[in-house]
Amino acid sequence: MVECRLIVVPPGGGEADYSLDFNLPAVPRTGEFITVSREDRDYGYECFYVRSVWWEMSYPSSGPSATKSDKGKIKMIAIEAETARGPHMTEEHKRMCDAYEARGKKPKEFADTMY
Repeated sequence: MVECRLIVVPPGGGEADYSLDFNLPAVPRTGEFITVSREDRDYGYECFYVRSVWWEMSYPSSGPSATKSDKGKIKMIAIEAETARGPHMTEEHKRMCDAYEARGKKPKEFADTMY
């Protein structure tokens, strides 16, 4: 499992609206659609389009090349994803998409055939 932070941004990008932390079996790739269901809700999804993945890493030394004992590590993997429309959205998520669209930021849409 890989620890990742989903950073939700408006359609087209911009300042983050909120973030959620996950343990994932793999890191989503740019261009993929993802959905999130909330365990405290009976129905619906929040839908997102992956814009980019940011890998924040650290390394133990500032030298130009590695030694056998030097190993870097991942500090954080951030998945930047914009709000999107999709089937079975929660009412709250639909209102968020409508609000963005009213401001000229059209969300991407899942194809209904994906379900």
